[in-house]
Amino acid sequence: MNNEASRNIGRFEAVFFDLDDTMYDSLSPFRKAALAVLALPADFPLETAYRRVRYHSDRLWEIYAEGHMELEEMRVQRVILAFHEFGLTVSREQSAAVQARYIEEQGRIELSDGVLEAIALVREAGLGLGMITNGPVEHQMAKIRALGLDRIVAADRIFISDGVGIAKPDPRIFKHVSDVTGHAQAVCLYIGDSWRNDIAGAMEAGWRSVWLNRRGAAPDTDHAPHAEIRDISELPTLLKTWL
Repeated sequence: MNNEASRNIGRFEAVFFDLDDTMYDSLSPFRKAALAVLALPADFPLETAYRRVRYHSDRLWEIYAEGHMELEEMRVQRVILAFHEFGLTVSREQSAAVQARYIEEQGRIELSDGVLEAIALVREAGLGLGMITNGPVEHQMAKIRALGLDRIVAADRIFISDGVGIAKPDPRIFKHVSDVTGHAQAVCLYIGDSWRNDIAGAMEAGWRSVWLNRRGAAPDTDHAPHAEIRDISELPTLLKTWL
């Protein structure tokens, strides 16, 4: 845990989680997909390339959300653009094959260590529990079911951008969640890995936040999350200091 980035959070009454790369490590299924489809050099920096895939995914998601790009095109382009930065030409067919294998591998994902313990702490404290995630409804629900979270988080506390009609980082999705759940924005805590989508978006809405900085990324804005952790397994200890 980055103790310098951890500060007093005050009272909060609900905790909401991001899904992808927060409750499970999405690098693992992507790594398996990329290695299965692409002839990559042995020393190819796949984790760094994955960070760039996530960057392009977030950037292109806004175009998709605004209705200016089809979902499948967004998925094809994010891989092509990311690998191009490393001098590799990935065809549309290869990119589509990576995506297909990625979805297949996502059916075998597992919760990261610490997630269930953190959820138990939230429940024991009598706090509200929920999730906010960007993506198509059924695609995200398939991952939620694969992780067993549909048996833990109430259906009316799972907010998926395509179902809501607003995507992170738009602060309106956080306001929508506050309105629907009855938790004031000032007493909601959001935990996510994307600085732009999760931290900046939540804090612009007046929420508190914990940044799960798995990849050692640098902040993009001057927002100040209430804590920064490098692994979700650190979250239970952090919550214990606040509850």
